Amino acid sequence: SSGINAEYGLLQYEKQLSEKSGELEHCQKRLDVIEEEVYTLRKRVEELKKELSTREDEVDLRNNQVRKLQRSLDECTEQNEVLQAQNSSLELRLRQRTDAMFNPTQRRGTGLSDAESEDE
Repeated sequence: SSGINAEYGLLQYEKQLSEKSGELEHCQKRLDVIEEEVYTLRKRVEELKKELSTREDEVDLRNNQVRKLQRSLDECTEQNEVLQAQNSSLELRLRQRTDAMFNPTQRRGTGLSDAESEDE
């Protein structure tokens, strides 16, 4: 009777051992799959970091180009304002000379007619 109990206990132990071995094998397979996923994800993270770095470099380059263009635009705007002021001044002088040529009775700045200016 004690031999049968020992045999029964041994069979129970072997059954539990087999079940636990199966569970361990299943867990090991899941672990392998998870490790592969982790490896793939880490690799993807590194690729994304490299891509991000490249994109950041591109953004920096574009921002530098924008700043350079803005400085150039500011310089051109300032130069344009100077030229517009010069143009306005030249137009005024031309108008005054044209008026003096076509209206000789008015002398620029003197208020004297041609006859009065000739007398002086």
